[in-house]
Amino acid sequence: MNAKAPLAQTVGWTDLDVRAVDTVRILAADAVEKVGNGHPGTAISLAPVAYLLYQNVLRHDPTDPHWLGRDRFVLSAGHSALTQYIQLYLGGFGLELDDLKALRTWGSKTPGHPEYKHTEGVEITTGPLGQGLASAVGFAMAQRRERSLLDPDAAPGTSPFDHHTFVICSDGDLQEGVTSEASSVAGTQELGDLIVLWDDNHISIEGDTEIAFTEDVLARYEAYGWHVQFVDWTAGGEYREDVDALNAAIEAAKAVTDKPSFIGIRTLIAWPTPTKTNEHSAHGSKLGTAAITGLKELLGFDPDQTFEVGPDVLAHTRSLASRAAADRLAWQEKFDAWRAANPDKGELLDRLVAHELPEGWEATLPV
Repeated sequence: MNAKAPLAQTVGWTDLDVRAVDTVRILAADAVEKVGNGHPGTAISLAPVAYLLYQNVLRHDPTDPHWLGRDRFVLSAGHSALTQYIQLYLGGFGLELDDLKALRTWGSKTPGHPEYKHTEGVEITTGPLGQGLASAVGFAMAQRRERSLLDPDAAPGTSPFDHHTFVICSDGDLQEGVTSEASSVAGTQELGDLIVLWDDNHISIEGDTEIAFTEDVLARYEAYGWHVQFVDWTAGGEYREDVDALNAAIEAAKAVTDKPSFIGIRTLIAWPTPTKTNEHSAHGSKLGTAAITGLKELLGFDPDQTFEVGPDVLAHTRSLASRAAADRLAWQEKFDAWRAANPDKGELLDRLVAHELPEGWEATLPV
């Protein structure tokens, strides 16, 4: 077990979960090294964040990525596509190890940035910095509109049309004007089902963010009317991935229904990679043989192997489908009760899902 394992006692992680998180780090490093280009650092340091979301937080079903009752996830930091791809692989959403090996190659399921309708489990194409977070505001507004059409009188948290939209964003996302505009709207609209996780690693491709980005981001989001929290993994002078603190922050965010939530996470890019931790060279370039060898030795992996995934790890992470079945069943019971009580609205939902216009719409057109 990694001596610097994430603190995840309340969450209930086992040694297998810790090994899975470390496997994520190794896969991210190997995938970029194989193709020769990409963004390994963020995928390595966000490994426990993404794993927590996909394995413990998100309500979703790997057997049906289009399930109506699912939570939505937007990787606004689309350059760190491996952050999502590796979780889709481990969770059993359709990607396999060969797909990770084919990262950023023509015709693969794993292009350089996530693409909607190309990779199963990806909700939206992201890449241009800021666009993902801004679009997630649209997701949250659409969810509110859907609920108001179909189940407006249900108490908060009781409707089959209640779900959360989660976002991982980067410093680069928050430098873009589009996030400011959309975040202002989200605060004004009190979009309580939107939860944004900010990877506050102080690194850009050109160096420390101090060269261009020094504002108080948390104060800015408070001014927008968001519920704001900060989880500092560097507190106390020793880096510790306090997953329990992050999970508690997410639960607190869920409890706030009249404001969108913004959670800053102070991380060190590429941690715990020797010679690359907290270095901007880890942002957009392969790490190199020496650094990867050091990382594998530190985490207890064979440095002579690439793309090493223990069968016990994969079996554990792919049990997500069976664990998700209970959530799916509870939602289905709620949905069936709603449909039985609202047959007209059930027909409206069917039409909306089918992208069909109402009957007789032509007659309403001006002559």
